[in-house]
Amino acid sequence: MTDLPSPEPRADSAPPVPMRRLVLVAPDDRLFAERYRWLTGIAAGAGLSVFVATRAGPHQGAIEAGGARVVSLGDEGSGINPMTAGYAAGQLAAALKGLKADIVHAIGPRGILVGGTAAAMAGVDARIYTPAGFGALGRRSGAAGRLARAGFGRLIRGPLATRRTRFLLEEAAEARALGLDPLDTGVTLLSGSLADEPARASVAHLYAGLLTA
Repeated sequence: MTDLPSPEPRADSAPPVPMRRLVLVAPDDRLFAERYRWLTGIAAGAGLSVFVATRAGPHQGAIEAGGARVVSLGDEGSGINPMTAGYAAGQLAAALKGLKADIVHAIGPRGILVGGTAAAMAGVDARIYTPAGFGALGRRSGAAGRLARAGFGRLIRGPLATRRTRFLLEEAAEARALGLDPLDTGVTLLSGSLADEPARASVAHLYAGLLTA
């Protein structure tokens, strides 16, 4: 019996394109679960596979219930300690490389410090920074508070920034406090309350834009 030639592969039988990957960095699991968990749904709707790098805390189950996979950042919480932040950044950088992350979205001052540093180490230049009210930085008054906010602003505009870095903020005053122009194309302000339709549309547009930039 003569062997039949193998059929030519069909043009429409190409393997599916792997999903692009977003890593949300939010060391405070409570803050993320209560205030920013809706971001996972927006990202999934944009065709992204979603991971949340956060501490091993009591809200991990709620985060996973939203469809995201959790990457442990330990249990240091949301404070800014250079020693622990540096260690966490190194661990996260290894995870970003392993995941082949396409976008890093960091939330809160510690999230930005750890996530931005890890993204730089892993070569992920598509970054979104959401200061989330600066945490302790936003509550400091007087010259010390202004100095802390100015220093943080220089950090996220300088060493931790790339040409594909975007800033997602809630108020124009927050942008100005960080030395950012609220009208700059790299700054997105969430009009209205978090997670309402305009905010969801803004975030979806932001994710889609970074995937094609």
